[in-house]
Amino acid sequence: MKTITSTALATGTPAPPVDQLNLVRRLVEEQFGSEEPLTRAALHLIDCARDVVAQLPAGDLDTARHALGSARAAVISATCAVGMVHDMSASRREQA
Repeated sequence: MKTITSTALATGTPAPPVDQLNLVRRLVEEQFGSEEPLTRAALHLIDCARDVVAQLPAGDLDTARHALGSARAAVISATCAVGMVHDMSASRREQA
């Protein structure tokens, strides 16, 4: 397992949550690129989380629906990534 660390948030007052998620996204993309299915899924999950966190103060029904839509999109993205990785692994086993 690879751990990503940054000192950008370690000093001073904490950045707002959306800014922290933007930083995490940037660090993941810099560290892993965006070509691999699991990395793309992780970036999409971060995007979905950022969208939800950005709307937290609203607290109305439309915001809740948007959060649900983001959660669904995140699950679909992660499911597709797992399927792609499974297919790639099976293909590698067959070639070996």
